[in-house]
Amino acid sequence: MRATLDAFKLVPGLGRRIVEKHDLRISDMRPDNFIRVQNWLNALEDIQNVVGPAKLRDVGRNVVAAADIPLGQDTEVILMNLDGIYYQNHRGDVGHYLSTRLEDGTIEVRCETPYPRNFEWGLIEGFCRHRAADKKRYSVEYIDGPSKAAHTCTLVVRLLQI
Repeated sequence: MRATLDAFKLVPGLGRRIVEKHDLRISDMRPDNFIRVQNWLNALEDIQNVVGPAKLRDVGRNVVAAADIPLGQDTEVILMNLDGIYYQNHRGDVGHYLSTRLEDGTIEVRCETPYPRNFEWGLIEGFCRHRAADKKRYSVEYIDGPSKAAHTCTLVVRLLQI
């Protein structure tokens, strides 16, 4: 939820109204408290409908700053362990991230979660940018999945040679 509000820095009132409309409260953002995923999904749907897919992608990019992720691991290790990290931050059966390393070193992340596609794209971009301490840069290619399927999209992460 913090990632959602951070994406609305230029119009914070709008972001706050959207999350509050879906019964999400700042006071509920505590490490010992889980919020209902459906409430956040509803807020994300509103963001896409009211503000657009680019803002939803911004929200995804911001998640990495607030998520419980292991410290000291490089980007590629994080991406390969994304499903486990996802379940550290979620309860119940909420889908999966299926990561595969290809022979050329490319990492494919197949998204099978209830989250919107542009959010997923931003999320993977956020992981690739946040871990800049490993001094590597990555490109993230988005491949749309089938309409109304469990597999929403695939994100192809490539190390850039600089």
